[in-house]
Amino acid sequence: MRNNIFLTSDAATVIHDVIKHFDFENNKKVLFVETSGETHQGERRWIDDATEKMQQLGFELENYTITGKTESEIKSAINNADIVYVAGGNTAYLLNKSQENNFAKIARDFIAKGGIYIGQSAGSIVAGPNIYPLYKSQQDKWFKSLNGFEGFHLVDFIVIPHFGHADKKDRFFNHRFKHMYNDKYKIMLLTDKQYVRVQEDGMYKIEEV
Repeated sequence: MRNNIFLTSDAATVIHDVIKHFDFENNKKVLFVETSGETHQGERRWIDDATEKMQQLGFELENYTITGKTESEIKSAINNADIVYVAGGNTAYLLNKSQENNFAKIARDFIAKGGIYIGQSAGSIVAGPNIYPLYKSQQDKWFKSLNGFEGFHLVDFIVIPHFGHADKKDRFFNHRFKHMYNDKYKIMLLTDKQYVRVQEDGMYKIEEV
């Protein structure tokens, strides 16, 4: 069964293993959507590291943003790609910009036609049914700007990235768990060394490197 969705916490750490699970030689053209990093001031290490690692492996990247793009413009860009890679950063901002141009449906249609989706952190979170469990007070402006918290519905679970990361311990214990702690959604905690491999039939497996 073909694998067509890969949801990562830190893509630079696991991408070398991800490529073992699809026909890499015939799927190298990547539309690298870096929209979620646009609100970050200064160095965007997680994007730079992923870009560098993917180029070393032989991916052909086209850096792209959906910000300010129409639905037809995004469809035109995505038609030239084998893979849509949605980078990490500000989850609420990414969803906000996606709601402006129907990017979620574009991504679903792309996958249905044989395309591959790779998410990194925020790009993995929005792939699920809802982003509310990842509410961040420091991103309050963008959460309040959303037309609802509904995600892309590429999968039926919510990825919680960077679990076990020392720098994010306070965020998990003092903030995230109170939003996550319910039985409404399936929750998938991922460390930076793990990713979810999803098959066309919806079956999935957590891989670890």
